[in-house]
Amino acid sequence: MAVRPVGRPARNVQHLVVSASLRDETGTRAAIGLSGNLTASVRSRTDTAMSGYAKFSRLTILQPGRYRLRVMLSAASYNGVVTKEYVDSGIIHVNASVSASQPLSPIQVARLQRLTAENIDISAADIAAWQRA
Repeated sequence: MAVRPVGRPARNVQHLVVSASLRDETGTRAAIGLSGNLTASVRSRTDTAMSGYAKFSRLTILQPGRYRLRVMLSAASYNGVVTKEYVDSGIIHVNASVSASQPLSPIQVARLQRLTAENIDISAADIAAWQRA
């Protein structure tokens, strides 16, 4: 997920964090069944407090159905955490008959390879493992 500054950052912002949650297909209600690393710090080669990328590891939707992922951007400071913005994904169809992991397309592989330079904990070994999944 790419993150850009929202509004004018406060002077005491220490860093940006993102969190993922599962919603029903309309996006109006929370849904249960999302597992994995649901919170991540925004990282960048230049300035982790203002913009960058975040990686959610091993996100898994445990039950078949139709869902949306909600990703919230928050600013952590000395005064606490303030939610700045959120975005909902398109509808995700989870089918019980489909394998849990899907092969990466060449376009996805190329994008991941470009992101290794952005300091978000994606390595060439990670990409190779995802290609074998």
